[in-house]
Amino acid sequence: MHMNKNIKLSLLAITMILLSSCDDSKTKVINTIHKDGSITRTVIVKKSKIDFDYENIRVPIDSTWNTDIFIEINEKEDTSWIFTAEKHFANVEELNVEYDNDQGSNSIMQRSASFSKKFKWFTSNLRFSETIEKTLNVSCPMSDYFSDEELKFIYSPDLVQKNLENGVDSLKIMELKDSIDVKSEIWIFTGLFRQWIDIFYDLVENHTDLTISREEMRLLESRSIPLLIEDNIDEDQFFISLMGEEFFNTFRTEIDSSISALDKMGEAFWSAKKYDMEIRMPGKIIASNGYFETIPDSLETAGILWTINGEFFLTQQYEMWAESQINNYWTWIISALFALAIITFFGVRFNK
Repeated sequence: MHMNKNIKLSLLAITMILLSSCDDSKTKVINTIHKDGSITRTVIVKKSKIDFDYENIRVPIDSTWNTDIFIEINEKEDTSWIFTAEKHFANVEELNVEYDNDQGSNSIMQRSASFSKKFKWFTSNLRFSETIEKTLNVSCPMSDYFSDEELKFIYSPDLVQKNLENGVDSLKIMELKDSIDVKSEIWIFTGLFRQWIDIFYDLVENHTDLTISREEMRLLESRSIPLLIEDNIDEDQFFISLMGEEFFNTFRTEIDSSISALDKMGEAFWSAKKYDMEIRMPGKIIASNGYFETIPDSLETAGILWTINGEFFLTQQYEMWAESQINNYWTWIISALFALAIITFFGVRFNK
């Protein structure tokens, strides 16, 4: 995309436009993990209209899934259409094939699942995870910009955030969200500017008219971010203000090419469609980076919840994981029989 418009619109506001589009659907994915490593995946999509298209669903679904559609009317007599799809996968490899062949609305995301089982005689530890690869190649971790409290809120599922916003500390939460909004602009533009530098210098590294090194350009970061955040600056003004008119005129073609490449690289972030992920593990949950505050029907099955946003994997890999522990009852039986045999053996010898 050739960018002659306001940089803020091109690099940030377009994200908000895409995320707040006319698609009113809400999607939840439930992965039920079994002891043998197989997975039963259930996808639930809720919309105000009955227009469910596989290509618009936020995780891969095709004609091999068992599907159903039904209507829901709430106490306000609002009508919603519920689409459900379910499929059993023998292992994570089969699930990853689905991701590789994804044609849905989030197909540009690089997603994968993994499962491991560690035998410990009386028990076994199971670990399941889903990972989304990061969009940008540069280092710009969120932890450098947000406090622990802010990160906890950012990564909280929508259900948890709404409960906090409507709770007794609602004013505090509003202040927290305002702080997050301000820091988000700085963090996002910093990551984008760092990535642009790498793309630009890969194009012009050996240009004879280049008088500023990659490292020197990086030192301009503190000047560039306030310019990018300004509402009234366009692309030309930004680079002229930052580098001077001579530099801009000399490298205008390379600047346009590098920004187009940045747009392409960031497509998974620009176009990300939010959805909820729940993982249900067999046995007792022993560790996870998710949230136990799930819907009531999942409490008895140890459900853990995440909400997936494009920001989570902009500058770093995003992994949703859970570990559980199951009892190996057969090892208890073998151990008991072995102990009984030892006692019997020594009892017989002693009686002789």
